[in-house]
Amino acid sequence: MMRMHRPRSRGQALVEFALVLPVLLLMLFGIIDFGRAIYAYNTLANASRAGVRVAIVNQNGPGVGCASGTAGTPPDSTKVSAQDCAVQAAVALGPVTAAVSYRNLTDTAACSPVQVGCLAVMTTTYQFRPITPVISSLVGVIDLASTSKEPVEFVCPVSATACVPGQ
Repeated sequence: MMRMHRPRSRGQALVEFALVLPVLLLMLFGIIDFGRAIYAYNTLANASRAGVRVAIVNQNGPGVGCASGTAGTPPDSTKVSAQDCAVQAAVALGPVTAAVSYRNLTDTAACSPVQVGCLAVMTTTYQFRPITPVISSLVGVIDLASTSKEPVEFVCPVSATACVPGQ
């Protein structure tokens, strides 16, 4: 009886694995980068909402800071800035920019002076960079932005020492 020999294929699996592994790793890191981008956008949207909530009761410019809203420094105090609160809410992302503007109720022109009923418009922006080198070189930096709009509920003058609704 004559035995038939199969051709040897010891290295075939190793070669196939070496060909497929880079594609699998690229897909895995692509999924991770996509998840990071979704996290960054959600954080940015939450920061925009946090900033506009302050802007509807306080119209201070940046540089004043953002209090925690304790009894000593309520959110409607003059010691609170909408931009600073938005940046603080997105501090986990890194460098985030925030800008607030006040528009008329139809959002067609600026609202000056700010009064009850104007729209507070908070826009936050962030530059997302993928961590995977191949994906980063393909897509580059991705600009993310989020905008929130709410009507002004209370006008807090900057010159006052404290703004308390109802007084």
